[in-house]
Amino acid sequence: MTSAIDEEAVVEQLYRGSREDFLPTRTERARQARAAGDRELAARIGALRKPTVSAWLVNQVVRRYPDRLAELTELAERLRSVHQHGDGEQIRAAGRARQALLRSLDGVVREVAAGAELRLGADTVNQVTTTFQAALVDPAALSAVRSGRLAGTVEQDADLMGLLPTMATPAPVWPARPSPPAAAPPPSPVAPPPPEPAPKPAPEPEPVPEPPKPSKELIEAGRCEEECAAARERAEQELTAAQEHATRTRELADEAHARFNQAREDHDAALEAIATARAALTAADREVRAAHQAVVALRDRAG
Repeated sequence: MTSAIDEEAVVEQLYRGSREDFLPTRTERARQARAAGDRELAARIGALRKPTVSAWLVNQVVRRYPDRLAELTELAERLRSVHQHGDGEQIRAAGRARQALLRSLDGVVREVAAGAELRLGADTVNQVTTTFQAALVDPAALSAVRSGRLAGTVEQDADLMGLLPTMATPAPVWPARPSPPAAAPPPSPVAPPPPEPAPKPAPEPEPVPEPPKPSKELIEAGRCEEECAAARERAEQELTAAQEHATRTRELADEAHARFNQAREDHDAALEAIATARAALTAADREVRAAHQAVVALRDRAG
């Protein structure tokens, strides 16, 4: 069944938009896919992960600033080239260009965060910088960053930052076995030539060893590494959600405290108004009694 929902357009909408709109938009698009009868598409849409704050910032930078993305791509290619073929000065110049680009990207990230009214913590800044650093040395990381659809940040181990790309080693060329010599003519009965020594056969080429198959321990360790990476990603998302919740609750607490202080001031003002009104009422009562006594006295004299 061909669904009326364009999956590519849905993915693009989710990762291009704001983080606040991600979950409601994803829920709505999954509902539309189910209503159209495409449960598999609905499941795929529902499985799309909301980007962390740092991943969202990287996505926005590569989407809004194509010139910075072009600089990142060009410098990544330059770094790989100079580490393979360049001299010391070229490598140092590329390193200075790398630092300059990272500083420029940091400024752009802060502009994006300010426009979205996001508070940048040290962890978020470090995660964004690490992602751009990984893109400069790892083609797979660069491809992920260029997609603009990161759900989490990309990490690169510190000891891998300066590794050169592996170079392909040409297969060894073994010498061919010489062909056997042509048969000698029959010996002449008059003067038979002395027999020539048979040529020594060329040594057999040593067989090329097959690459060792990964052991069960290596396979299990790789699977464990993937599971740990997935668990770390989930923990990072939970940490981000907890930090955002803490920020919201603190803002609510500050607002409630401000309202409480204002209510207290209003209450104190109301008490003062009551005291003033009560004093005015007491004075008015005295004046009424005095006026009444004056009226009574005048009536008595008139009578």
